[in-house]
Amino acid sequence: MANRVRYKLSDLTDEQLLKIFDSVPSDVEVSSSSDDEEEDIDIMDALNSALEDAETISFIESNVENVQNNAQKAETSQRTEKRPRSPLPISEDSACASPPNSGGFNGAGIESITKDSSKIMWREKCMQLHVNNVAFRGDFSLPADIKELETPLEFFCYFFNAEIINMIVDETMRAALNDDINNKFKINTDEMHHYIGILMYMSFYRYPNLKSYWGQNALRPIQACMSRSRFESIKKYLSLRDESERIKKGEPGYDPLFRTRKFADCLNKRFDSVPKYARLCVDEQMCSTKMKHHLRQYMPNKPHKWGIKLFVLCDSFGYAYRFEIYSGAGDNVVLPGHPDLGASANIVVRLTQTVERFKNHIIYFDNFYTSLPLMVYLRAIGIYSLGTVRGNRIPNCKLPNDIAINKLPRGFSTEYVGSSYGVDITNVLWKDSKPVRFLSTYVGVKPFDKTNPREGTAKASRFDRKTKRHISIDCPQIVHEYNAHMGGVDLMDGLMGRYHIRAKTRDAATRIFYHLIDMAATNAYILYRRMQTENECKQLLALPDFRETLAAGLVTYKHKNLPGRPINTNNTSSPRWAYQSPSSQSGRTMQADRAKQSPLSHRPHELKHGHKSKHPISDLRFDQLNHFPHWLDRNSGKRYCKHCKTSQTQCICTKCNLHLCCTANKNCFVEYHKKK
Repeated sequence: MANRVRYKLSDLTDEQLLKIFDSVPSDVEVSSSSDDEEEDIDIMDALNSALEDAETISFIESNVENVQNNAQKAETSQRTEKRPRSPLPISEDSACASPPNSGGFNGAGIESITKDSSKIMWREKCMQLHVNNVAFRGDFSLPADIKELETPLEFFCYFFNAEIINMIVDETMRAALNDDINNKFKINTDEMHHYIGILMYMSFYRYPNLKSYWGQNALRPIQACMSRSRFESIKKYLSLRDESERIKKGEPGYDPLFRTRKFADCLNKRFDSVPKYARLCVDEQMCSTKMKHHLRQYMPNKPHKWGIKLFVLCDSFGYAYRFEIYSGAGDNVVLPGHPDLGASANIVVRLTQTVERFKNHIIYFDNFYTSLPLMVYLRAIGIYSLGTVRGNRIPNCKLPNDIAINKLPRGFSTEYVGSSYGVDITNVLWKDSKPVRFLSTYVGVKPFDKTNPREGTAKASRFDRKTKRHISIDCPQIVHEYNAHMGGVDLMDGLMGRYHIRAKTRDAATRIFYHLIDMAATNAYILYRRMQTENECKQLLALPDFRETLAAGLVTYKHKNLPGRPINTNNTSSPRWAYQSPSSQSGRTMQADRAKQSPLSHRPHELKHGHKSKHPISDLRFDQLNHFPHWLDRNSGKRYCKHCKTSQTQCICTKCNLHLCCTANKNCFVEYHKKK
């Protein structure tokens, strides 16, 4: 019988361990020799005893069988279908596995993880949590005040509410008086809505310059709403903050974004008032501009390479909950009660400060933000996370290097699981056209543990340059999760990029103001589709129709005062120079002026035979403002009623420009403007 060999693996190096594994006989050799069985048992006993002391040793297991299996599967030429978005995990009735390890860590002293990163030990195994451990426990149902919204204008005004509009009006008036104390410039909330509506029209009706919108081929809603000189005056004095309160550069407390800080904070609160979905992502967004300004950045991988950079928190459908404008290298703000995890990780901490704790939210981000301290801290406060990671940010990394990866087939993957401060983290490498590394606290190579698990390994379709056809390769579950939920910010960029305000300006604050208007309009569109989908509405407005309806509602906006004596259009805290409603005019004069201000109103002699009238938007039809009957000449102005469509009438609505019956026996005028 051969002599028994005893090994103390804690004293061996990795090279010596590899030689030991190579010397272990195969299954055929074991079956042919009975003497070798005792030696094999002794070696396995030594390995098992060494595994129990895993804190003092490190070892490498061979992965030859996995490589061979992946190589055989990569040779298949069948093209698989595109995998749909992974559904939200739902709790099952069966008993779940042990919950993921968080160790009761609350984030205190996490800064030391960057100094003592050698404490983490990586072991080659798989993280596979039960579906009940990652199922969302929060509530993302919409509140009652949002469910009452119906029209695009109402959705937009939910974000651009009266507080924000009044703030812009007050600051614009202050800027005009600071320019000239004898300035006769005045503006009210109605004109500010009209100004934003004209900008919205300009976003999808592209004219070569500003003058063309009032030129020979002028756009009628814009021309009827406001004159070009009035529009340019508002653009000249538009302001978001009192410049006299600004701290000078170089002094303590200087803020590069002083002019837009208050406006951005108010808009953040409105965006964040919508309940959050379970899957969220953080990424950069560009406010495209080439103006010479210290806030301008250059990002070659973005569609708009030059512009002002924003960090945005979105869900998988593109809705932006919070945003932060990048102001330079000195904007590393650490929130009170939160650790300093580094400049990039602190961005994620600030954007996710309003995310509910311990509700199983999942945050996705790319390798710019991913770090081990960030993953540990988010898991400690009850938030899962997943992101691509750079190799130099993984302490004691056990993944193969780039030289070894080049020899491996496409589709190869390996996974290591470690624990830091009591938090379990998985580290996955997957080879696609290039190697990609991931860090996660909830998913690894294998899918979630379920009662009825999915059979087989997940696949991905890739084009092979050698065979000139698509092949199917293995794809870990962590890759599917990342690809399905990471593109929220890119989705919002796509919606904003199709129709965005292109008005030229040399002022950075005005350019940011235009960008945030587009963001609010896009959020309103996404929220509109979300609510209409929940109500199972089959007829949904497309994005251009939504923005056009929104622009039509803004240019015809009229502040609805309470019955009685006309009051100030602004709130009670407005300054003394705020616009006051003219109370000295007679009723007929005011009605005539309001009728003339309506962009959709026509004079009797402007009506032509064969003119096909259209129903106005709901915001204009049911606003109960300035709808007055006017009787035309019987011979030239008699048409069929637009409401009943059975009798002819010569009465029209001066605002809607529609023929409506208005007699003692039949009053379609009232019925048409009454909301059912």
